Amino acid sequence: MDATDVLLAAVLAVMGVVVVGPVLSRAVLAWVGRHVVVPALMGREPARGEVSTVPRRCARCGATLESRWAGVPRLAWAAALGRCRRCGAPRPRWTASVEVATGLAFGLLGLRFGWSPELPAVLAGAAGLVAISAVDLVYLRIPTPFVRATALALAVTVLGAAVAVGPVDALVGVAWGAAAYGGFLGLAWALSPRLIGFGDVRLAVVIGAVVGWVAWEPDHPLAGPLSGVLAAAFAAGLVGTVAGTVLLVIHRRSRPFAFGPAMALGALATLLATGPTP
Repeated sequence: MDATDVLLAAVLAVMGVVVVGPVLSRAVLAWVGRHVVVPALMGREPARGEVSTVPRRCARCGATLESRWAGVPRLAWAAALGRCRRCGAPRPRWTASVEVATGLAFGLLGLRFGWSPELPAVLAGAAGLVAISAVDLVYLRIPTPFVRATALALAVTVLGAAVAVGPVDALVGVAWGAAAYGGFLGLAWALSPRLIGFGDVRLAVVIGAVVGWVAWEPDHPLAGPLSGVLAAAFAAGLVGTVAGTVLLVIHRRSRPFAFGPAMALGALATLLATGPTP
């Protein structure tokens, strides 16, 4: 690890907080507005584009909250220190959590992967996992559009890296990892759909794809992705067990909790442990 790697990690962390994190916050707000808030008011889910579900102005003074940086829309919670820049009214603090989580994930992955072909794919996966976790933590739902968008971003970055840099054989790890993790949770869902949602199965397919790709080795084309998936699943189960135990102690009864964030943390830990040392 040299000064270049540290600089890359710092740049990615800032980009995650100032640019990517606010875009993810905007996407989460749009999803919540369309799929949670508006249906509760209208009694139905509106068609795409029927209503605007992203608040763009301060509730107190009406000042524009959304600004643009290099053509990219951003809510700029961090830049405004969590307040409206005109009247100082506080803004939702959860957006700061999304931005900080994105910046932290980007920085750690940049430090671990450096200037490697895997970096764009793991960053795309991390961004999607942050947005998915933000929704799942509050509403116990894994938004399918976010899973699809993450899968598309991974497909583009992984295929691009495989074609441009190689090896193309590493795509076997993508398929094997997705099948292994998705199949495992799919079986668990089929046996007990009350304990695990099908959204978790979709998410497992995406996580398995990126973990399987990173863990692929020429000498172990199947064992490498499988070991990576098992590590991610074990880490997710450990985090989920701890979270479930804490909630049981606090509420003194069993309650459903979001498993998506546990899967995201397990994936991040596995990627950091599996990724190449720059």
